[in-house]
Amino acid sequence: MKKYVILLLGTLAAVGLIFGVRAAVAPREVAVTLHALEAQSVRQTVECNGKVQLADSREVYVELPCVAREIYVKEGQHVNKGDALFSVDVEATQQVLSQLGGSVSNVNTESLHSTVTAPVSGTVKALNVQKGKLADSTAPCAVISSGSRIRVAVTVREKYVSRIAVGQAVEVSGVAFKKDLYHGTITQIGETAHQEYVGAVSETVVDAVVALDEEDVDASLRSGLNARATVVTDVLENALLVPYNCIGQNEEGQEFVYVCKNDATAVRVTPEFGAECADGVLVLSGLAPGDRLVQNPEALSDTTVSVRVE
Repeated sequence: MKKYVILLLGTLAAVGLIFGVRAAVAPREVAVTLHALEAQSVRQTVECNGKVQLADSREVYVELPCVAREIYVKEGQHVNKGDALFSVDVEATQQVLSQLGGSVSNVNTESLHSTVTAPVSGTVKALNVQKGKLADSTAPCAVISSGSRIRVAVTVREKYVSRIAVGQAVEVSGVAFKKDLYHGTITQIGETAHQEYVGAVSETVVDAVVALDEEDVDASLRSGLNARATVVTDVLENALLVPYNCIGQNEEGQEFVYVCKNDATAVRVTPEFGAECADGVLVLSGLAPGDRLVQNPEALSDTTVSVRVE
């Protein structure tokens, strides 16, 4: 009897060992969430920063820093071309520049005009001079507008300049605006580039002008407010767009995705990607509509992985 008990226990141990070995070598299932690719219309865009401006405005500068003697106009006042805006105290200006020292003190003040006049007819929208104070030559001392049309002046980063063109549609937004979106069109692109500074960092940009649709304009679009412009550079029909959370990258920098062939297996694929968009990356080849991609592929490591779809 004892012999049979020992035999039975040995058999059970062997069976347990077999199942244990199978469990140890069996592939581990990874729980995954999938995204199904669909052909869709995809917009390619360029994001730009800008400011609201009056379309028919003229900024007035002084050639040299100067002290204002008398102010003849005020904001909101209509002026005609040639009207005096303010007079210059030449003697006080010479004294101030001398006191400042450095290269400024050596400036030839003989070219100072005794009166600064309006270069165009219109309404004084801004006046940045005060009686007895020094007016800066690097900033406009006045802004005169001959109309009420609104535009947005934007700066385009160098790497995006080749993608923008006159006539492209633009969506404009701003934290101080009444509506979420305003619509317009690029009407001008600058012929020269310049440096734009953000703190101590600079980058090369090109200026462009966005004319807003007249039916969109409202009183919240005040001159000088910051704006964000989204330029629609192209619209692709029947395109495949892979969300960023479905794209992984190996140590060599090669991008890949995992395609779920059935509800139990995911296979690593390296498609050819195109341009980046706001919501993902365009696919040039290697994937097809209906392919189911694993989200957050960093959880997978092998070329072929056993998965459990959640």
